[in-house]
Amino acid sequence: MKISLIATFFFFFFLGFSSLVKSQTDSCTSTLNLTGIPFLTTSLSCQSVWKSQDFILRYEQIEPSLWNFILSAPNTNSYVAIGFSDDGKMVGSSSIVGWVPAAGKGVIKQYYLGGTSPKDCLPDKGALKVANETILSQSSRLYLAFRLNTDQPKPRLIYAVGPKGKLPSSSNYLLSEHQSETSRLLDFGTAAGKSKSQSPSSSPSQSPSSNPTSQAAGKSKSQKAQVQVHHKAQVQIQHHRVQV
Repeated sequence: MKISLIATFFFFFFLGFSSLVKSQTDSCTSTLNLTGIPFLTTSLSCQSVWKSQDFILRYEQIEPSLWNFILSAPNTNSYVAIGFSDDGKMVGSSSIVGWVPAAGKGVIKQYYLGGTSPKDCLPDKGALKVANETILSQSSRLYLAFRLNTDQPKPRLIYAVGPKGKLPSSSNYLLSEHQSETSRLLDFGTAAGKSKSQSPSSSPSQSPSSNPTSQAAGKSKSQKAQVQVHHKAQVQIQHHRVQV
């Protein structure tokens, strides 16, 4: 009886642990079922951009100068960030940062990363033209969504995760130094190709036989040659008669 109880305990323990792990996992083969994202999520391109931190980035160009983004990451009671950089470095770049307090509404802000200390990373600053900023916490993951107005996003993307339990305070929203960060190169060409219409193919060049002008010119040359041959034949006949 005792062995049976122990076996039952471990069975439900591993079942719960398995469900927890599953709930914290996202992948590019997963179908997003999110409530509150302000745009469609069915046709987004997807990449695993930071495997050690389980960061998944989905994106799509919906118009020549409009892009949708969703960054998915585990919710570890810390902030998550995505930045756009010219050279892959944090300093001088602009970043979208979001977090969800244990008891409260999610917060998402843009920061200008002017230096390496918290006082140099200013909230509500930056060069990104963003709209529809939203952050959700679902199944132990954060989903940071926003719309970016740009012809082509900068391909050097920066990702960061903050220290656990040290969320920015509402008094100044200054960021604690990140726990970990990385930079990745992302080619947006595939997503851009999906939204751009194909230019019409150029019309095939006309051969002389299909060009009316060429046909007329050829017909004129043929008629002229026939006249010349006919005239030459008449001259030869007349010359033969004179000899006879």
